[in-house]
Amino acid sequence: MTKKKVFGFTMVAALTATTLVGCSGAAEPQADQGAAKEGEKVKIKYWSTMNPEETQTLEGIVAEFEQKNPNIDVDVQNVPFSDAQNKFKTSAQGGDAPDVLRCEIAWTPEFAALGFLLPIDDKLSAEDKKDFLKAPFNYNVYQGKTYGVPHVTDAPALLYNKRLFKEAGVEVPKTMDEMYAAAKKLTKEGQYGFFVSADSYFSQPFIWAFGGNTITDNKDVKIASADSIKGLEFMLKFKNDKLSQQNFDFANQYNNMMTDFKEGKAAMIINGPWATADILSGKEFKDAANFGIAPVPAGPKGQGSPVGGHNYVISKASKNPNEAYKFIEFLNSTENQVKFAKANKLLPTRQSAYDNADLKADAVLQGFKAQMDVATNRPVIPEGGQMFADFTPNVEAAVKGTKTAEQALKDVEAAWNKLLKK
Repeated sequence: MTKKKVFGFTMVAALTATTLVGCSGAAEPQADQGAAKEGEKVKIKYWSTMNPEETQTLEGIVAEFEQKNPNIDVDVQNVPFSDAQNKFKTSAQGGDAPDVLRCEIAWTPEFAALGFLLPIDDKLSAEDKKDFLKAPFNYNVYQGKTYGVPHVTDAPALLYNKRLFKEAGVEVPKTMDEMYAAAKKLTKEGQYGFFVSADSYFSQPFIWAFGGNTITDNKDVKIASADSIKGLEFMLKFKNDKLSQQNFDFANQYNNMMTDFKEGKAAMIINGPWATADILSGKEFKDAANFGIAPVPAGPKGQGSPVGGHNYVISKASKNPNEAYKFIEFLNSTENQVKFAKANKLLPTRQSAYDNADLKADAVLQGFKAQMDVATNRPVIPEGGQMFADFTPNVEAAVKGTKTAEQALKDVEAAWNKLLKK
């Protein structure tokens, strides 16, 4: 599974509404939630959603854990990312959930609200809590309780072709106006300045730059505010002023964006670290030094990019939660986060991992870390994984020109009010 496909699955998962009937909580634990009896062999079931390359790294880490903890046997089960959300719900309702789940960030508050997860405040050390980056850690806290720890994180950044920038005589833009001016200079026959993605995930940096918002943690819907509308209108200017691609094949837009960037047709795109391996396979980036990464430019009222990633959570029905947390601690140590970063370009969630000498010298990781420093949390609400279902189609309509930016976002507002039962 490529990084590109992982991103695609994230969007699919986000578009998937709950199809299960209304059980409001997990099955009650069937055994004492303390440590196993002395000398007893404990089995921990772990559902992983990693791709094949990441799984290779995982296997070595699990083997090392079992060697150091001979009384704990880890049963690693690979679950396709696109299936994991609803499969976990089904298992939790039936009392057969895994002890540990690698959980997409938007699922964590949803599962916590359903009563499927074990709070871990009594297990999480103050030192660990302080070490985690604030934005990815926030997704683990729901109604004042901590339900997981962040393993990897991401946030789309501005990716650019250094050669094209040099030839056009433009600097890396730090503001939205500078980005628009750069796109003008970078647009010529056979080449354009910026790929406009008609996807709600990639439109959010523009909305935040102009002071807009999506949904607050208090469930206030802000997507149709005047500032949000200005942000979407600014993104549309690149298309309307012919500074972007003019062929909008929405079904294949992600692949088209990647192809145009790798071939030197698009000078700038917005994308995340999952795209790195694919980008570096392109002819423009055979020399990795030509690959530029910078924070998405600031607007007149803000700067941001949506935080994504995965958490480690423990099922409320786990019979061995102490051993499950011991496994999470090992899997998510600074040393092992560094291993995933080196082998798979996954962004660590621990500040201490970025102090590693090899990671400090890694231009790709440090480039995306700079974006994380100005990233913005998506709403930490149970409905957060469902918000894209109506968001993306309306952004597409605005790009097509069948709706104005204002009408598109007002339609999103109406759909979200319905989702939130307002």
